[in-house]
Amino acid sequence: MRRVYSLLIILTFLAVQFALLPIGLIFTGMDPSLGPAELVEKLMPYQVAAFALGAVIVILIGNLHKNKNRIERGSQADGLITTVWIIGGVFLAYMSQIAAGLINIYVLGNPVESQNTTDIVDMIFNSPWMILVVVLFGPIIEEYVFRRAIFGEIYELIPVNSTAQKVLAFLVAGLVSGLIFAVAHADFTHILIYLSMSYVFSFLYVITGRLLVPVMVHIIMNGLVVLVQTVFADFLEEAEEIQNQLNAIISLFM
Repeated sequence: MRRVYSLLIILTFLAVQFALLPIGLIFTGMDPSLGPAELVEKLMPYQVAAFALGAVIVILIGNLHKNKNRIERGSQADGLITTVWIIGGVFLAYMSQIAAGLINIYVLGNPVESQNTTDIVDMIFNSPWMILVVVLFGPIIEEYVFRRAIFGEIYELIPVNSTAQKVLAFLVAGLVSGLIFAVAHADFTHILIYLSMSYVFSFLYVITGRLLVPVMVHIIMNGLVVLVQTVFADFLEEAEEIQNQLNAIISLFM
């Protein structure tokens, strides 16, 4: 029965992702002259509503079943330890993101900026209500989908009678859920970063036995990104200009 609920969580995620398609067709049918930017602006309130409803649904479905997965059947961190892991998890997530980002840029030669992040920031500037989607509703839905419904179910399938088997189960489940996580964000040039984040969130889920921990870390991470990209956008541009000038000066002596 648990797998049925996990499937329902995944189907809810897909429904949220494609909920705007029929609404968009209705708008374009009513006014064929609508440009892409105007259409996106009209769809924003419906996207916020779809994600809000999706978050409520996955929480309800996730708390219906009593047959919990192997992770949640084990020992669960108490309130204090949970708080410590949430705080520590934010630092762990940032460290892994920085490491993956450096490899992504200097080894794989991929661009610094993520087009997905840029598009999201643009949407937030056009509709501040999108902050709720990015910072709150999105992380809740994604953690229920990628951690509980996908990672949790794959982790359940692999025997864990030894430490080696536990590590194997974690690596396989984390890889699959991470790859799907990257595909869902349609940002393949930064797939290594999405994989690193997936492993961090999955580790926090396994080590604490509580889905709340990766949910909160994901919310805080997204919140900090939005804060930096919006409130401190001017400062970032100035810092980038200074860095470019320094690079130009250094290149003169090389």
